[in-house]
Parts: sequence; structure tokens; C-alpha cells
Amino acid sequence: MQKWVSSRGRIALIAGFLAGFLLVLTISTYTLYKRAGTHLDNELGERLQSIAMTLSHAIAIDVPDRGIEPGAFGPSLYTLLYSVKMENLLSNIVLLTVDGITVVDISNVTEPGEPNPFVDLDIGAVTLARSGLPASTNLYQSENIYLKSAYAPVIGNDGDVIGILGVEAGASYFDVLRAMGTSLIVINVAGIIIVALLAFFFYRQTVSLDKAQAAIIQGENLATMGRMVAGIAHEIRNPLSIIKTSAERLERKYNKNDEVFSYISEEVDSLNRILTGYLNFAKAEKQIHEPHPLPPIVGRCLRILEVEIAEKSVDVTTSIPDAELVVRGDDKRIQQAILNILLNALQAVDSNGEVSVTLVRRARAADVIVRDNGGGIPAKDLKEITKPFFTTKKHGSGLGMNIVSNIVEEHHGTLNIESEPGKGTEVTISFPLASGA
Repeated sequence: MQKWVSSRGRIALIAGFLAGFLLVLTISTYTLYKRAGTHLDNELGERLQSIAMTLSHAIAIDVPDRGIEPGAFGPSLYTLLYSVKMENLLSNIVLLTVDGITVVDISNVTEPGEPNPFVDLDIGAVTLARSGLPASTNLYQSENIYLKSAYAPVIGNDGDVIGILGVEAGASYFDVLRAMGTSLIVINVAGIIIVALLAFFFYRQTVSLDKAQAAIIQGENLATMGRMVAGIAHEIRNPLSIIKTSAERLERKYNKNDEVFSYISEEVDSLNRILTGYLNFAKAEKQIHEPHPLPPIVGRCLRILEVEIAEKSVDVTTSIPDAELVVRGDDKRIQQAILNILLNALQAVDSNGEVSVTLVRRARAADVIVRDNGGGIPAKDLKEITKPFFTTKKHGSGLGMNIVSNIVEEHHGTLNIESEPGKGTEVTISFPLASGA
């Protein structure tokens, strides 16, 4: 027997896969964003260091005899630094003594001769510049702007560090990062939507697969039962016929009104009905759908059940319109469906119970409504009542309502069952009207 993967197992597998996909997508986009930020930050630092080194070399060539100190440089240095500032979109350029005293400040943040406040803030990069190595700072924020600085040593003729040159620029790449972040968010949201749609699609496929599996299993069961019934049907029916005939002959021979003889006939008829139900359930004959008036079919069903109705003294009321209700289908199959419903109603009521049969014409269909005042059906059983072999009767086969359901489905109709324990049951079967009816 083929082993199927459970529905919960498939759903858990799909959910795990999709959750893993989302996790990988999120981590990947976040890592890409962080790496892009780090790369742009390093690029800015290297660019600022390169500018600082170029300027420091240019300044080293024109250092006055008294060295780098406030007031030692003429207008030419200011012109050079201002030109470099504008060309490279820098925020500021400063020239400091080794001790951190301002010599030149293009943006006039500090005056020449004053200690530069950024020396202590950028102590790491400044210390490296004092030792002869260019260095850049980490990003820092000034109001709503992110800035970065780089420092380079000014080397004298004797190879000693005689000054420090600092350049500062805004981190304009944050605009690029911001646009990139927005794009990644859009990608993530789109990914989540796609994953949600895929999850819904896989869930629907899982439900469909479960139904298909159930249909295959049911088909295998029905095929097995069909082969079994076909093999033993005649073998059972022939002895039943002999038993019933023998019981009737014995009753006539001895001319006794003994209930035992009637019991034999009744039980044989009961067994025969059960066997007929199995045969009707198992066989798959091609149906011929033709127009048939519905009222005569209902009338035949009631005449067939006259004996059962009389024996139980059931009060059967009918409401059948005068106008013909013509439906398209197989009249024998329609009769079988209505007969099964009426039999269930008669079996549900006690002696002197009530059963009503009503025909209603609708716009495109005709309804057969059968009501009884029997014990009703529990809510938990209503969902199972049309499944094969489900029954609440001691001697039932569990095929009656399943046969009804199949017949209604064959005729493209509908079946509705409403019941309340202690108040009875109402069954409505609806058959489409024939064209032009």
C-alpha cells in the first residue's frame, strides 16, 4: 500500500522552506547594505587621505624659514587651499602645528594661534599624523550631516614632522546608501509578497492533493467492494429468493397465521434491500438523461411505500403543484434518490409520526422537500451522513444517503440537509429544470 506524506508534514515543510528563504533574503540584503556602507566609507577615507597627502607635499616645499606657525604664510597658500576645497567639495582644510595650534583654517572655525578643538576629538588620526603616517577618522555627525576627516604629516627637509594638514568632507554617499536601502526594502517587501503568494498557492495545492488522495483511496475501496459484490450478489440473492418462497409455501400449507412466517419474509426483504443498495452503489452504468415530469416520479415513490406507511400509521402529507415540473435526468435514478430519502424519513419517525413531501418550482430548478418529526440528527453526524458506510442505524448499510448524494451530483443538482435533535429533519434535493420547461 502506497504511503502518503501527511498534510501537516507537507505544510510544515513548505512553511520551513519559505521561512528559510525569507531569512536568507533578509540577511543577504542587510549584509549587502552594510558592506556597501563600509566600502563607501573606506573609499571616502582613502580619497581624503590622498588629498591631504598631496597638499602636505605642496606645503612642505614652500615652508618659510621660521617654520609652520601662525602668520608665517602669505596669500598664495590661502589661494591654493581654497581652490582645493572648492574643487574637491571639501567642508574645511586646516593647517596645524605639531602641537595642534591652528595656523590656517579656511572655514574660519578657529582663528590662527588658537588650539584646534578637533585635535582632541580626532586624537587617533592626529597621533598617527604626528608619527608620519596619514590617517582618517571615523564618521561623526554634525547636526544632520555626517562628516569624515583625514590628517597627513607635513615633512620638513630633515625628515621630521613639522606640521599637520587636515581635510574634512561631508559623507555624500549617504544619499546613495539611502536610495540603496529604499531599494532593498522594496525588494524585501516584494519578496515577502511573492513568498506569501507561493505559500497560498502551495497550501491550495496541498488541499487539492489531500482531496485527490482521499478520492484515490475511496476509489480503491469502492473498486474492491465492487468486485466483491459482483462476485457474491447472485449467490446471495438466489438463496434469499428460495427462503422467502419456502416460507410462503409453508404458511399456505399449514394455513397458520403464525408471525414467524411473516418475520422470515420481512427479514428476507430487508436483506434484499441492503444487497440492492450495495449493488446500486457498486455498479457504474451509463445514465441516459431525458426530460421527465417530477410529480409522477414522487407519486410512484409514495405508492411503493404504501405498505410501510400503513404499517407504521405515519401521516404523510403532500404538496404538489398542478403545473408540470419537468427535469432532465434518469427517472429511475431520480426515483431511487427520492425513495431513499422517504425511507429514511419513515424509519426516523415513530408510529403515528408525520412526514411531509413538498415540490417547489424555482427559477431554474425544482426542489423536493421531505420533512419528518423524528428524533433528528446530531450536528457531528450531519458532516458524515453522505459518506459511504456511515450509518447511525443498527441494521443500516450506510449507503442510502451516499447514493442520494451521487445521484444528485450526476444530475448537477444540490442536496441540503437540516436537522435538529428532538425536532426532526428536512432534506431538500434540487434538480435543474429541463430546457424550455
